[in-house]
Amino acid sequence: MKYLFLSSMVWNNYKGRNVELPLGLSEAGNDCVYVNPVKYKNWENESMRLHDLSSHSVGKIKVIERHTYLRKSLLSLIYENYANIKAIKENKPDTVVSFDHLMSLFACIYCKLKRIPFVFDVIDDWEAMEKNAVVRFYYKYIIKPIIGRFSYAITSTSYRQVEEFSKYNKKVFYVPNGKSIEFIKQVEAFSLQNGESNTVNFISTLRNWYDFDLLFDVFKEFPELQLNIYGLGELFDSLKTKAKNYANIHIMGNTDSEKLPKMLSESLFGILPLRLNKLNDSTCPIKLFDYWSAQKVVIASPTYEMKRMAEGGGIILASTREEYIQTIKKLLDDRVLAKSTGERGYNRMIATYNYNAITTGFKEVLAINKEWN
Repeated sequence: MKYLFLSSMVWNNYKGRNVELPLGLSEAGNDCVYVNPVKYKNWENESMRLHDLSSHSVGKIKVIERHTYLRKSLLSLIYENYANIKAIKENKPDTVVSFDHLMSLFACIYCKLKRIPFVFDVIDDWEAMEKNAVVRFYYKYIIKPIIGRFSYAITSTSYRQVEEFSKYNKKVFYVPNGKSIEFIKQVEAFSLQNGESNTVNFISTLRNWYDFDLLFDVFKEFPELQLNIYGLGELFDSLKTKAKNYANIHIMGNTDSEKLPKMLSESLFGILPLRLNKLNDSTCPIKLFDYWSAQKVVIASPTYEMKRMAEGGGIILASTREEYIQTIKKLLDDRVLAKSTGERGYNRMIATYNYNAITTGFKEVLAINKEWN
């Protein structure tokens, strides 16, 4: 089987689903082509998704680079949509998989006409995520219904988005997020070396998806615990300033991804203070699986997605400052509970939320739907 992947992020950006899934399918013996997004004029100063932030092994995967002299505009959007059709024509895949919600429209229609299975993989509520009103309108009223109806199948990391796209297509499947077995083993190695600590490490893009005011208020009540917040983003400067008033809270800036396994193993527990809103109701944070890889119990806000995930264990839900404080006190007093809850999350990782299992599930989706309707 030959797969072609369309992505909004370059291969050497963050190592997420857009990298792990092609790697898993390639290691299973499939031919895989990864088409980097088009780098438009002056992209260096505008878009983090087009920057090489890491160096991921490509194995046998063919990675295609693309550039244009056009500036970011409606014209460049049309150009990239057309360029994606060109990539499909040139590489002749058996199946096209797209992680890109804005640049998939032309490719989806082309694949429908040519009877090439087109799989749209949804990882976020793009309608809620887009800040530009015009782009949001374009996605909601043009892209979403057309791709929803014309796709061979739709997969999503989000239970809520599975429900949403089921309005357009009967072949919508939940294919979860997770981590690679290799990453889990790296974290395990550090976990065996480290004992209990008084440090909680929170690693994320610093944006308003998370309630940092809540986080600060909670850890103010635990001066014996050190909260280290890693990452960059639009809130970095304001958080840096605010942290000066808290002796036990530190804004650390960006960190090398290679240090992540050690930092997770050193964290006393995991914490995900997601804001309760429409966007986060469709978000299943990769940070959850980071913490589970280290067998850490995770305290999380009860978004729709987190409530669904908590049904299987490994998560303790908390809505308010008082609930977060009481939960942390309980976990500090009852280390057996903390350990057993963290182990439950880890066992779920080994059974379901790793890319060996996820890749198998993705292939089963295609096998179930092998007859083109």
